[in-house]
Amino acid sequence: MFSTRSRSDCVHRERASGRIPFAGARSSVAMMGRRLVFIPSSLVLALGLICALALALSPSAGGGAPSVTLEFWTISLQPFFNDYVNGLIAAYERATPGVKVRWVDVQFAAVEQKLLAALAGGVPPDVVNLNTETTARLAERNALVDMDEAVPAQARARYFEGLWRAGAVRGRTYALPWYVVPNVIAYNTAIYRRAGLNPTEPPQTEEEMIQHARTIKDRARVYGFMPNVDGVRLLHRFQENGLPILSPDGKRAVFNSSEHVRYLGRYVDLLKDDYFPEDTLRRGYLGATERYSGGQLGMLITGPQFLLRVKKDNPEVYAQTFVAAYPRGKGNTLHLATMTVAVPRSSRNATSAVDFALFVTNDENQLEFSKQVVVFPSTRQAAADPFFRRGGAGPEDVARKVAAADLPYARDLSVIVPNAGDLFRVFREAVESAFYGKRTPKDALDWAVRQWNARL
Repeated sequence: MFSTRSRSDCVHRERASGRIPFAGARSSVAMMGRRLVFIPSSLVLALGLICALALALSPSAGGGAPSVTLEFWTISLQPFFNDYVNGLIAAYERATPGVKVRWVDVQFAAVEQKLLAALAGGVPPDVVNLNTETTARLAERNALVDMDEAVPAQARARYFEGLWRAGAVRGRTYALPWYVVPNVIAYNTAIYRRAGLNPTEPPQTEEEMIQHARTIKDRARVYGFMPNVDGVRLLHRFQENGLPILSPDGKRAVFNSSEHVRYLGRYVDLLKDDYFPEDTLRRGYLGATERYSGGQLGMLITGPQFLLRVKKDNPEVYAQTFVAAYPRGKGNTLHLATMTVAVPRSSRNATSAVDFALFVTNDENQLEFSKQVVVFPSTRQAAADPFFRRGGAGPEDVARKVAAADLPYARDLSVIVPNAGDLFRVFREAVESAFYGKRTPKDALDWAVRQWNARL
């Protein structure tokens, strides 16, 4: 083996030596100082072949190692979407010679901790899938690329304006919107029948959902629901009921009004009376999905993509599942969770990373992803496709049509505030103190508001 030389290296050596091969000649002539030196043509030919082979083996010839390797993190997409993500990466690598993408999938519960560790260790991913809350926390730390600056106006215009701002902090956007996941309600028709409820008449409002949950627990002896009131998700529920979190100028917390207290108190009483399990506060979506898959939960409030997990874990429960629109609160607004794609500022390949993030979130790729699972694209052209108006018999097909009808009522209600991690920790502590009987709902919210206002 010999070490390969670059194209410029070979050309430089040939030119510097003064060698000039002549096809068919027995020898070549080179001027060295004032002497003429005859060089056998066989040696000239050998040198030419060596240079040609070196050029063929060099990275610039397209067959060597890529000049850029991007690490791409996603959240809980394996194993269900391996073919889609691998196909997306292969298409990008074909279209972008010299770039290689390495895919790493991280579980939802671990992504923020792993990302913080990677950032602290100086080995960040180049492109990372986040939710809006984590995006805001990292943007506060100045850890993400400013997409308003990095992305041209023409490319920004393809996204819905409201969703483009889902990753905004202090008026600047730090992540591209990827897909959005409206909540639906999946319910077990066998449990409904055991409780004496009509499976064709799901709850239309939050109040009806609570009444169905009480009936299921009293008659079917399983929990009816695990409401999304754990931690910061209670902030979404407040807003869905028309209850504000901040003053209009965003400088004061205002979530301790009598209406806020009454709303929290309702769920505190439901937990006290054992109408939803205590692990609702600790395990959230994952705990609810596990209970529902095990046939131990009447209703599952979830993003439609989690139906695939139910289908895999318990096909029998999946076959008994009907899907309906998420019951709206008094505010007639639905929280639309937005998944984003961000680029850490410490990426060594930030320009290539932004380009790949734009590719992941373009119209064609978002539409194709929406055909794999019940999610909706963040781009205007993809969302206008007739695919989203089609119906079907399966739970996922119904969820797609139901969620599409809910889009006019949906927006991302994530609370974006400075020092978000600290403020959310305070709020979570206050809410849990109310649920566990350490404070009254009023005392808990009053305390949290004082803590927020001291930090805002």
